[in-house]
Amino acid sequence: MSSTTRNQHDLLPAGPAGPAGPEAAGPAQPPSVTALLHAASVRYADRTALISSRATLTHRELGARVTGLARRIADAGAGPGSRVAVCAEPGWEHVVGALAVLWTGATYVPVPPDLNRAARWQRLAVVGADVAVTQPWLRERMDWHADVTVLTVDGADSPDAAGPVEPPFAHGGTLALIGAPESGTVPLSLSAAAVARTVEDVNRRLGLTCEDRLLGVTPLAGERALYDMLGPLTAGGALVLPDDIDLRNPAAWVALAAGHAVTAWSATPTLTRMFLDFAEGAGGTLPVPPRRYAISGEPLPRATAERLRALAGPDGRVLYLGEGADPGIWATCMPVGDLDEDWGWVPLGGPLAHREVRVLSDSLARCPVWVTGRVHHDDPDASDPDGPLLPSGYLGRELPTGIIEFAGDRAARIWLNERPLNLLDVELALWRHASVAAAVVVSPTGTGTVAHVKPEPDAAISGEELRAYLRRMVSPYLLPERVELVLDFPTTPDGRVDRAALASSAPPAPRPGTGADTPVTAPAPDAELLERAASVASRLLGVSPIEPHMNLLDLGATSVDLVRLATVVEEELGIVVDMPELLQFPSLAVLVSGHSTRDADTTDTTDTPDTPDTASASVAHPSAVPATDDVLHRLQDRQAFKNRRLGLRHDLDDAEGIDLAPEHTERIALRRTVRRFGSGPVPAAAFGALLAALRETDTGDGPHRAYPSAGGAYPVQVYAVVKAGAVDGLPGGCYYHHPVRNRLIPLTPAHALHPEDHHEVNRAVAERAGFALHLVGRTQAVTPLYGELADQFAAYEAGAIGQLLMTLAAEHGIGLCPVAGVRPGALVGALDLAVGDVVLHTLLGGPAPDTGGDAQ
Repeated sequence: MSSTTRNQHDLLPAGPAGPAGPEAAGPAQPPSVTALLHAASVRYADRTALISSRATLTHRELGARVTGLARRIADAGAGPGSRVAVCAEPGWEHVVGALAVLWTGATYVPVPPDLNRAARWQRLAVVGADVAVTQPWLRERMDWHADVTVLTVDGADSPDAAGPVEPPFAHGGTLALIGAPESGTVPLSLSAAAVARTVEDVNRRLGLTCEDRLLGVTPLAGERALYDMLGPLTAGGALVLPDDIDLRNPAAWVALAAGHAVTAWSATPTLTRMFLDFAEGAGGTLPVPPRRYAISGEPLPRATAERLRALAGPDGRVLYLGEGADPGIWATCMPVGDLDEDWGWVPLGGPLAHREVRVLSDSLARCPVWVTGRVHHDDPDASDPDGPLLPSGYLGRELPTGIIEFAGDRAARIWLNERPLNLLDVELALWRHASVAAAVVVSPTGTGTVAHVKPEPDAAISGEELRAYLRRMVSPYLLPERVELVLDFPTTPDGRVDRAALASSAPPAPRPGTGADTPVTAPAPDAELLERAASVASRLLGVSPIEPHMNLLDLGATSVDLVRLATVVEEELGIVVDMPELLQFPSLAVLVSGHSTRDADTTDTTDTPDTPDTASASVAHPSAVPATDDVLHRLQDRQAFKNRRLGLRHDLDDAEGIDLAPEHTERIALRRTVRRFGSGPVPAAAFGALLAALRETDTGDGPHRAYPSAGGAYPVQVYAVVKAGAVDGLPGGCYYHHPVRNRLIPLTPAHALHPEDHHEVNRAVAERAGFALHLVGRTQAVTPLYGELADQFAAYEAGAIGQLLMTLAAEHGIGLCPVAGVRPGALVGALDLAVGDVVLHTLLGGPAPDTGGDAQ
């Protein structure tokens, strides 16, 4: 398990300074959980505490039953330091059993009642529990090991329900062991202090009081079940429990919520969506929906969060709580209010009270703001305050506000051809489709992905239509091979989507063009052809040797390099390359596997003469391109289209004209787009000379620069983002080029050049680059002059600046690559941009390459 020490880094803000505001503050040393429960049983003695089909108990009655069972547990020899199993179906009995164990100071271990005898006996042996608490019918129905003392929960535990409730016997250090152990492992232990702090903090943030009733739909073995019991009961409220048969029945949930005036809900996003579907369509049977929501366990889609906010109303509260370890006590909290437009998933937020959370890189260094890393948290049970940090299952990036933005979940991440793919990116694109109610993407075989989609009621949509939609929304690497429509998704016992079950139930996805029954087996590539293709790739990419199944993107290739490689291979080896397949699985084996030559390819119509009608139409109207939304993918089709040169006026090819002098300056001849840069840093003088071309001078007629600007407004600003050591004498970070003073102004916070700021197609170039020049349009500097034309004029100016820099770069020994598509919002905080500022254009740069083979 990865770890780092906490004193090596600054802490994320917590308490009043954190993103959750003043609600995050809490007492430094809260009382124990059992002390909170005892205080509630005394203060709210006659208020309802527990509602189930078999019994309804007040706080006094619940306390009396807990006390009576705790005496019997203690008489069986259990107490502080020992472990007691609770094996019960949902109902008042499982709550009494769990609380009674806590009352004795022993550690409570949930054992699911659906385990077979061997698994149940093994769990008891692994955790060392020699006392078990269960229900009368389960004791009779199940086989129990002879060494285990089995106690049942029944009404005999409360002979004097009207009397005072006895105080807890002891305050144990370990409250519970949560999670199903595998062979030879021990479940995660939760300390009494950590649970007490979490319960009090979440209750405070939710505003939970004695007036609230929470519907508990989480089985006993999950950490949410602890909060379901302790949250409302310590606040003096009530817990409403469905029967075992209704634990996954949303219609029963709605009926219970309406019949018992439920005001609070705690569950996973998956169960919450099911509840919302029934609550919103309940036809008036739920007149007052819950107003307090604690959601956790999975990434929370923005769509579900917005539905929750609408159901909760203006006075309601919605919290998204993130686990530290899986499973484990919560570590982060995000109050759901107005969500940023860029957030498809609700952020993880900031740390709960008395918790510490950081985003760390693979080397365990703290990631700067906006940089994606793995979210780590403190160990709430550790005695050493400077102990190790533990990795969570989440990926995130810290924003300048201190909020941790959600960036991925390792449960939804796969590796394909040694390339990590975040399946949540595909799910998010599907969630945003108007006909999609929910979506989950899995990899059945590890060689492709399948999307499972639950459509909106009455939506007329097909899997093929959704896949065509995804072609325009996600990278080719992420495009599922199939989209299947489902009624709903399988869930784990604690209410998460069971991705493993989905993956195992789905048949292997066939490759496009094969039948569903056709085995998916790639033909073995021809060894001689593969060797020749490797030689071509080594020459073009400047890397050798290249293994057949090596991911070419990991070698620094971009999608542009792949297209160029396919073009050269086609020209030199006579191969027709499946370009979409190569983009999705970039390797030499895919490049040449299943190849066909031009002569053998019966689908290649590049050299087929046009019919007379088509030919005459092409000559008379060369711009008459068939209307279609499809992008050309086959290499020969793309090349044939480019060969038509539709950007030229072919009707004037033979017209008379005036010849111009063939002047061609050396500066223009040196202009190149560079995608692979030379070695070493850029000299400071060269970098300064390049940016000096943008300086402003006063010629006597007003400010003047070396590029045109509408009305001389000059609304385009230039920012440099520099990697450490990439430019001699210039520290890594962000800079504003002040054109009047002709100097770089350091900005705060510092921000290095990160490939994640760019869309995937440009990340390989960004990885190799030493700096980026971002051209940012400030429309407020030109809109009052030109109104709706302001955006157009700012874009013109950015183009002129880009051309000026591209023309001058080579003579200073600098290579530049113009790119578009910076991730929205990635630079707002880093560059301290104003509202309305737009990144119009970006040039990635570094030392010019030693040879011309990497420029064009």
